[in-house]
Amino acid sequence: MFFIRAVFWLTLVIAFIPVSPEDLTEGQRSVSTGETLEAARTVVSDLSGFCERNPATCGTGREIFSQLGAKAKTGARFVYSYLDSKQERDTDAVQTGSVIQ
Repeated sequence: MFFIRAVFWLTLVIAFIPVSPEDLTEGQRSVSTGETLEAARTVVSDLSGFCERNPATCGTGREIFSQLGAKAKTGARFVYSYLDSKQERDTDAVQTGSVIQ
């Protein structure tokens, strides 16, 4: 939940940075601060009722977020095993005098 909130607030801050008309591509228009505020208000209003409309999705999301630490640990273990085995292969190749390319 922290990550989602951080992304939301960062996006909101970025949305308030003014854009030079030269930076816009053809067909784009500059969005005013008022329009940005209204869009943010609408998104927050819609998200506040999301779990009421989709309780199963929110339940799954909670489970995913509660498992992130374990998933990160498993991923780190995979990466460590891969790097460790690669280092062993490289060390063996150096000791035997063969070149890996």
